[in-house]
Amino acid sequence: MSASLPVASVADTARAVRDVLLPVAAQGAILRRPAMTYLAQRLAADERSLRQVRRLRKRYGEGPLLLRLPGRTVALVLQPEHVHRVLEQTPVPFSPAAAEKVGALRHFQPHAVLISEPALRGPRRELNEHALDSHQPVHRHAHKMTGIITEELDKLDATVGWTGFREIWSRAVRRIVLGDRAAGDTELTALLDTLRSNANWAEFHPRNAPARHRFQARLSQYVVRAEPGSLVEALDATPDSPLDPAGQVPHWLFAFDAAGIALWRLLALLGTHPEQAEIVAYEARHPQASPLLAQAGAAVQESLRLWPTTLVVLREATEPTSWAAGTAPAGTQFAIVSSVFHRDDQALPFANTFEPAIWLDGRSDSAWPLIPFSAGPAVCPGRNVVLLTTSAATSHVISNYDLDVDPITRADLTGRLPGSLDHSRIRIGFWRKQSLPTADRQLAERSSS
Repeated sequence: MSASLPVASVADTARAVRDVLLPVAAQGAILRRPAMTYLAQRLAADERSLRQVRRLRKRYGEGPLLLRLPGRTVALVLQPEHVHRVLEQTPVPFSPAAAEKVGALRHFQPHAVLISEPALRGPRRELNEHALDSHQPVHRHAHKMTGIITEELDKLDATVGWTGFREIWSRAVRRIVLGDRAAGDTELTALLDTLRSNANWAEFHPRNAPARHRFQARLSQYVVRAEPGSLVEALDATPDSPLDPAGQVPHWLFAFDAAGIALWRLLALLGTHPEQAEIVAYEARHPQASPLLAQAGAAVQESLRLWPTTLVVLREATEPTSWAAGTAPAGTQFAIVSSVFHRDDQALPFANTFEPAIWLDGRSDSAWPLIPFSAGPAVCPGRNVVLLTTSAATSHVISNYDLDVDPITRADLTGRLPGSLDHSRIRIGFWRKQSLPTADRQLAERSSS
């Protein structure tokens, strides 16, 4: 075995940065930059990234491939089995507290579990899992959450764009996380957006202490006086707790925003794929057959597979790690670019099509990594809550509205699906359905034939 993993040449490092890493950073890992997501779609950034990874894999072997960058070494993960190893062996030796992630999250959630020191990471993870009911299929406040989703999405009428939809979604999120008193607290969301925008630049942007203090002060009000049925109700409001329970909440709000992006893209997909929308609508009107909304949940996960909201998964090696191709030194940052694996049409026959059934028939459980919520010990603790709320939202909208997707997006989503999809330019008309049973009869007839 060689002393070191293969190291990319200067030219190949530049190509990898240009085609793989730079598009991720440019779009905004913490808060999306609309101009950059638009450019990413126009330039087919994710397709370019996949082609570059294939070229590097062919030239250097299975990797991981070391990229020597100023001040750090990045290992680009090229093989599916290496994705599994890095995620399953978290947090030791692959810590989720990679330098870039620490620099970014400290802007608005310095005590987040993902960047916590080892002594606090376990207890903070348990705190999150308890509040989010991570080990239960349905959260204890599921009924209240779905009621909020229904109430807020019933405000949809006429044609809206992403900004309008996000306002409605954010109102629902604030109610779910913080309670009904937070419904109209748009300043809280605006402050978080400011901090997240700064966080896109990680350690290269100065900390905005005034905005951070205002955000924390507003957030603390909801935690100290937690409303029954809210997510923060499960938190210890003791101000001097070393776990900083309230400090976990910014990540919940952050993650729910990504869920809203996935939901918005999914509604555009269902508006252009009526056969899939019909399946979701049928399920919605027959809850006794699918009480957990499996079809809607599968569609949500498929949206996340097609266009991951976590563009890159980062881990930092706390010690030297050995691989078949060589050794990576301690401090190496391992980068898993989600779309490279989710959209590889040489490995996945469904790579570029909308096929929610893969999440129900076992195809998503193959050795090939499909990681919409990450995986391993650091898997998203709020996966169940995200799927509950987005599935309920999808089910409610599809069963109650006809969707009219703007012509440009409709053209983009016809045939082979694009590797990148700018959610910020999607527009959808929501028209209340006048009659519901016809679709049910047609689907039932096809199912019995």
